[in-house]
Amino acid sequence: MAPSNGSLRTRLTVLALVGLLFAGAHLALEATARYAESRLGAYLWKEQDYLRLFSPAYHAGRGAGRLFIYGPSEAREGLLPEEIEHVVPDLKPYQNAQSIGTIEDGLVALNYIELAYGRAAVPDEILVGITTRFIANIRMQRSPLFEGIKKYSPHFTLEEGTHPPTLVPKSTLDATLSRVRLLALQPDRYRRGMVAVGAPLVNHVVPSLSAYERVLTRPAKYLTRKIGPESDIRKWLTTPGNYWEAVHTWNPEADRGRITHDLQLLIDYTSRHGIRLYIVNLPEWSPNRDLYLPNRYEAYLDIVTSAIGDTPFLDLRTFLNDDEYYDEAHPTWDGGIRVSRRVAAFIKEHRERPDSTEGRP
Repeated sequence: MAPSNGSLRTRLTVLALVGLLFAGAHLALEATARYAESRLGAYLWKEQDYLRLFSPAYHAGRGAGRLFIYGPSEAREGLLPEEIEHVVPDLKPYQNAQSIGTIEDGLVALNYIELAYGRAAVPDEILVGITTRFIANIRMQRSPLFEGIKKYSPHFTLEEGTHPPTLVPKSTLDATLSRVRLLALQPDRYRRGMVAVGAPLVNHVVPSLSAYERVLTRPAKYLTRKIGPESDIRKWLTTPGNYWEAVHTWNPEADRGRITHDLQLLIDYTSRHGIRLYIVNLPEWSPNRDLYLPNRYEAYLDIVTSAIGDTPFLDLRTFLNDDEYYDEAHPTWDGGIRVSRRVAAFIKEHRERPDSTEGRP
């Protein structure tokens, strides 16, 4: 028996109300997440950090003094925005470091931000933390950022026949499909956005919960001890076939032209936009330092410093003690605080020099 007209109207009304409730909930949660990103500095893509590139509020509308922090995950753990801002209060640091990220990823990310969100989203200053793996473009897998752009970006896909890959506008259909895929991933971002907005009130009532909010909505892991037995960490460093073997045997001299080209692209980008650029060679655990083939690390530093010229450069390779690492490469929270304060002092020193406006518009 066919449903009556009244029954059909009731069903359609219910469906319409459900749709309105869903849309209203989405808009409210999206507004909360955007507020957390733009006003509270919350980092809502905790586990899939490359997805942060597709959150316009994380990049646009930050006002003056934007300090864009980039590098591999060692930069995420060692360059803490809250510590840098404490020393240089007129800066607004925000983390963009990417797990297994490389300099090629960084060049694509900077171009993406400008093309997708406009000149106002381009940072005023850039801090890049580098390592040998980052500069060598060694990855354990295909770039999560590149795959993420292809699958989730509402704006662009990548043409990978160039170095770095070229951003190409998506068709209307592909852009729509990408928006739908990205929408399906939003619940984690919304949950962290609600935590970030509600945390100040909750922390005032129950101060012990502040650590939970920090771990959930800030980029660093904030670990305070070794992630496991040191013997296991050392064994992992020397396991044949892993990416550390590729890092320790990498020959920078054979890659000099490509390294120089990539760093020149970064310098050209900052010069074109009047951006202050700072480069920091990040700390390495001493058992890690001992595994490089002779003269390879020295060649890496020579090529980098030659390529960047007068760009402010800080070498912190031996800055931390061995007990300030929680694994073979990443600093503990206390180690990250020390690194961040040293880097902040370095930035402050260069900004206060008489020629510090050089390169600005």
